[in-house]
Amino acid sequence: MSGIELQGIDAMVREIRQRLTSGVDRLESKALRAAGEPIAEDMKSRVEVSDRNYTKSRHYQDDIRVSRVIRKDGMKYILIGATKSTSWRGHWLEWGTSRTPAQPHVEPAFHARKGDAVRIMAEEFAKGLRR
Repeated sequence: MSGIELQGIDAMVREIRQRLTSGVDRLESKALRAAGEPIAEDMKSRVEVSDRNYTKSRHYQDDIRVSRVIRKDGMKYILIGATKSTSWRGHWLEWGTSRTPAQPHVEPAFHARKGDAVRIMAEEFAKGLRR
């Protein structure tokens, strides 16, 4: 019986595995960011814009956004909220102060739109599998 020797199969298999892994990583990241958008939009809609004219900084509502995908201890996640320049104001809005009542916007937005976020992630994964 004669044998067939194939050169480069191991390298080809490694390349295929690497491409599949990077494709899955991109798909996960795209799905996470897409799922965060409805929650961010809901948060923006729940925040009242003050009539104060901010010359050096922006309104808190205009600063709410979805972060880039962060990987820590093998887990991927995103942050939804204001950047450092205005996040300190959000704390006062969410929990109130001794003089102003709380105007929660983070937790209610999450609970109202978490179903949409899960649906969007499922749709993004389904699209990625079809490709």
